[in-house]
Amino acid sequence: MKRVIIKIRGTQGLGDEKDVIEFATEGTLRKVDNDFILSYFDGAVIENERIKTKLIASGQESVTLERSGAIKSKLYIENGVRNNCFYSVPEGNLTLGIYGKEIENTLSENGGKIKMVYTLDTDLKLISENSVEISVEGR
Repeated sequence: MKRVIIKIRGTQGLGDEKDVIEFATEGTLRKVDNDFILSYFDGAVIENERIKTKLIASGQESVTLERSGAIKSKLYIENGVRNNCFYSVPEGNLTLGIYGKEIENTLSENGGKIKMVYTLDTDLKLISENSVEISVEGR
């Protein structure tokens, strides 16, 4: 396991109405079999709880994004496939559809980048188009 600096830039929205979120945090990177696993706290505090994120990158094909704490979710982003995923917030639970449009993964034991482009929907009604770029550097 290697301690790393993680820089994240996320864009979400529809049409011309896009929100951009950028932040940097410390975390860990490890390789398990052919997967790379990033773990970090994302900076959000809800109900006095920090949100822990675990991202599992499996080549160029898929990324699993698990969050725990006041927000619980397990999102599975797979290139060219729509998956139903679970998302829980203090106000209630949702099932979201996620369609993976693009995954680029250059992670190695020394760091690298991941880019994910995907859409979110509920009951097949589009909620947002999303792009997340993650840069990982050794400390």
